[in-house]
Amino acid sequence: MTMNYPSLCLVTAVDIEYNAAVRLLADPAPGDEGGVRLCRGTRGARRVTVLKAGMGARGFAPRLAAHLDANPCDALLVAGLAGGLVPELAAGQVVLYDRCRDVRGSIARELEPGRDEIASIVEDDSFLKIVQALLQTAGLAVKRRAGITVGEIVVSAEKKLQLGVLHRAAAADMETFDIWAVCRDRKLPFAALRVISDEAGQDLPDFNRAYDREGRVIPHRMATAMAARPAVTARFLLNLRPVMQTFRRALQVVLDA
Repeated sequence: MTMNYPSLCLVTAVDIEYNAAVRLLADPAPGDEGGVRLCRGTRGARRVTVLKAGMGARGFAPRLAAHLDANPCDALLVAGLAGGLVPELAAGQVVLYDRCRDVRGSIARELEPGRDEIASIVEDDSFLKIVQALLQTAGLAVKRRAGITVGEIVVSAEKKLQLGVLHRAAAADMETFDIWAVCRDRKLPFAALRVISDEAGQDLPDFNRAYDREGRVIPHRMATAMAARPAVTARFLLNLRPVMQTFRRALQVVLDA
């Protein structure tokens, strides 16, 4: 299958995702435009721009809007890791969001007026269907599920399961909703590709302490958070390598189409 989108914008959150994407590009040209770290390159005949939103994408939406206005593209893919909210999703499972809900704030908060569920960012979900078909043809197991955007990393297994039930969602991340909203305003084809990094029944170290307000990792805080829960950290790190292998494979399949 050929994906008829000659220019693609790929949005990632943190270094591990951004670097994995950039390594897939030919002739990478890194830069910083309007406060956004990015890298332009090609994959075959396709022009690709990788953007780094930062953990939580704080302040990223207006910068993304300005970037897209100055640098039009044919479609946008947000790609990265996500926490599982339902027991049936194992670490390494590829999830494509078919809708995303903003639940930042209290676990029990309902949507504020004007903060709608997004079933599709454009009038049809043709780009999403193409991405799904590409991944499945390549032999990757893909689930289409609802996702939520949260205000912090969900580190408790109990809270993950509560969120999954409360919002009828399968995965949680910190960036997708606002990026979708920017794309929707521009009628830009959009898809969200997430790979489950931690399962619903799995506690995490308190990684929230390891990032500053701009979503940048603080190394000594990361080390402290991981050292505080050695068994939990070991399980997370054991899963991370195969998770990232799946993430890179999924990106390669999409970019090569």
